[in-house]
Amino acid sequence: MKLWVEYLTPKQLMFYLPVIEEAKKRGWSILVTTRRYRETDFLAKKLGVEARVVGKYGGGDLYGKLVSGISRMRRLAPLIEKFKPDVALSTSPDAARVAFGLGVPHVLANDSPHSIAVAKLTVPLSSKLVTPWVIPKEDWVRYGIAAEDIVQYKALDPVMWLKHLPLREKLAIRGLKRFKHLVSVRIEEVQASYLMMDRPTIVEDSIAKLAKRACDSLIFVLPRYAWQARYLKERFRGLENVEVATKPVHGPSLLRKTTLFIGSGGTMTCEAALLGVPAFSFYPKEPLRVERFLMEFGLLKRVGGEEILEAVASALSEIEELRAKQKELSERLWSSMEDPLPKILEVIEGLGPKA
Repeated sequence: MKLWVEYLTPKQLMFYLPVIEEAKKRGWSILVTTRRYRETDFLAKKLGVEARVVGKYGGGDLYGKLVSGISRMRRLAPLIEKFKPDVALSTSPDAARVAFGLGVPHVLANDSPHSIAVAKLTVPLSSKLVTPWVIPKEDWVRYGIAAEDIVQYKALDPVMWLKHLPLREKLAIRGLKRFKHLVSVRIEEVQASYLMMDRPTIVEDSIAKLAKRACDSLIFVLPRYAWQARYLKERFRGLENVEVATKPVHGPSLLRKTTLFIGSGGTMTCEAALLGVPAFSFYPKEPLRVERFLMEFGLLKRVGGEEILEAVASALSEIEELRAKQKELSERLWSSMEDPLPKILEVIEGLGPKA
């Protein structure tokens, strides 16, 4: 078996790495490709992942994304033609289009039907789609794939790396010992095709107010881009209990130190919920499928605007009881889920060469 895997984001890297490692154990020939991207570069180095870097991230505007994608496909095509994979695995529009063009069966792993542009460029070109069970097949069929080609696993995506990648980074957070609590805030993905927002963050005012109100808490802010870090460091200058990360941070390691998490409904929000960390989401649009499931299960609360300040302040006032409840709920959810890895490997093998 010859398998081509492409990852574009830190989440995709963590999700695919257990597949890559198991494929190597089985003696498969593996080609891993990626693009130049700040947070992914950091994580790949941290995890010791070797990948062929082809092109770079296209940025926050449509023209940049288009030109970057065209450039990457032009460079990927001869590389993949030479490798001649039996199957491709990715969440990448570039990889899906190259695989389809070269007649390579493409397995798409995706839990984000709200990302319309990515779905339109990948779903109809994929031989199989693997996705969490909380996302109805109808959400994907509308993009042009048959229901019988959709394989659902009973797990949320972070289960893959929380179960198979036990890395715990020794984080040194400046000044943490002086505070009773650590409140971690993940800035929204403003450059994603489904958001494309001009402002660096919609919670900056709430963070400043929370810092003044929760004096016993260190507010640790995680930007996604260097320009966000520069902006936010200047914005929070003078607030002694606000620390802005200037370098990428390994999410699960940080969350294991975190008292309470504030996110935008994305990967770290789900990670926090699964790790039993009280979590709030300020995602500015309609709740996402995974976000809605976590809310209904009781592991996530959705807040917006001024609600963030009051909700977090109230949660910190009863944090021990809240953390105990979250831990109990997360353990109950874990007990009901399966390991996605065997099912994904089965799908890949089913498209590969027949013995």
